[in-house]
Amino acid sequence: MPQKPDIQLAIFAQAVDAVGGQRVMARYMGVSEKEVRDFLSGDVALDRNALRSASQGLIKQADMCRRLERKLSPAFVENMTDKQLEGLTLPDGRPENHKQG
Repeated sequence: MPQKPDIQLAIFAQAVDAVGGQRVMARYMGVSEKEVRDFLSGDVALDRNALRSASQGLIKQADMCRRLERKLSPAFVENMTDKQLEGLTLPDGRPENHKQG
């Protein structure tokens, strides 16, 4: 069943918030902030090109977030400082050996 316009607009508004606001979404979409506001207000209907460029912007944002998460996650020992590594143990209770190499 096709998407209802009001539902699609609400999802677009969530996407705008998720990427950091109208200015960021406008940059991703290659349009002016006014055009994003016009979409959000419903004064201008979202078309396929707008949906495609907004979706591509979300993908770019998600890719950036994944790269940053990979560099910050404590699940990867190489992301942690020496102080953060102090006192970590293996599942069997033995201390981990964290030689920098």
